[in-house]
Amino acid sequence: MKAQLQPQRVNEAGRAYAGSQKQIQSCVNLWPERFTSAVADTLQLPQRVRTTVQWVSPLESDSYTEYRDREFLEVLGLSRYAPELAQFWPARGPCWDALAGIENGCILVEAKSHVTEIFGGGCDAGERSLTKIEVSLDETKRWLGVPAGGKWTGSLYQAANRYAHLYFLRQKCSLEAYLVNVYFVGDPWKPTSEEKWRSAIHEVKAEMGITSTVPFCGSVFFDVSKLL
Repeated sequence: MKAQLQPQRVNEAGRAYAGSQKQIQSCVNLWPERFTSAVADTLQLPQRVRTTVQWVSPLESDSYTEYRDREFLEVLGLSRYAPELAQFWPARGPCWDALAGIENGCILVEAKSHVTEIFGGGCDAGERSLTKIEVSLDETKRWLGVPAGGKWTGSLYQAANRYAHLYFLRQKCSLEAYLVNVYFVGDPWKPTSEEKWRSAIHEVKAEMGITSTVPFCGSVFFDVSKLL
């Protein structure tokens, strides 16, 4: 389903007033070439793939809509994988801050403007949905070489479910999928330095039991202080 934006955070056109939501909207709609280059460089995309990057969300022409569940597959032209997604993850899965289609796949984007955005209240799914989620998270841990005992449904659940969807697209659907975590540097709302981001990321990975590089995943430190 389409994610419902909080009215107090956006204007009538869906344009966000501040924070990571505003910045990712600007990246996709105002600075697409610069942003695409930063993402492609981080992921080390070959030239044949770089030329196929097409941002499909959040677009100004689409009221800056962000997508989740089968709708995120549909907007990427991947709706044929909706049945597999329903088996893998219950409804109300991750809402993607930005999405891009590429040759035979996609780029998923999670964006943050300050460190506290990394943490959340944890998974609040009901018993039946939680069972499905935990099975899929365990599969993702094995893919990443993470010990099975680690709890991924707590405050870092948002990061965990993003990794799970990367695993799903790569391993279950055999797509050329990538996950990009965009960390905004110099956002005037709550300015955060690249050094502070890197320190926080190191702590998060340690808490999640991730000891090696996550495949097909990259971090972009995008300085918006000179672009505003």
